[in-house]
Amino acid sequence: MAQHSHSPKDEGALARETLAHTTKAHVTATHEPGTMDITAQQQTFVGFMRFATRMTMVIIVLLVLLALINA
Repeated sequence: MAQHSHSPKDEGALARETLAHTTKAHVTATHEPGTMDITAQQQTFVGFMRFATRMTMVIIVLLVLLALINA
């Protein structure tokens, strides 16, 4: 495995660049509520609810079968 040698000068420049990047104030565009596209989040939620509903039904059926078998 090859090792890269960095001079202290390079490391200092990298540290200054990183510090400058993390301390910059981020300018964001104004946001108007209700304008974001949330179709992906809605589809994910629908899929999750479908999965949770089906798993609940499977668990209930298994519990009923266990109760009938052990009775």
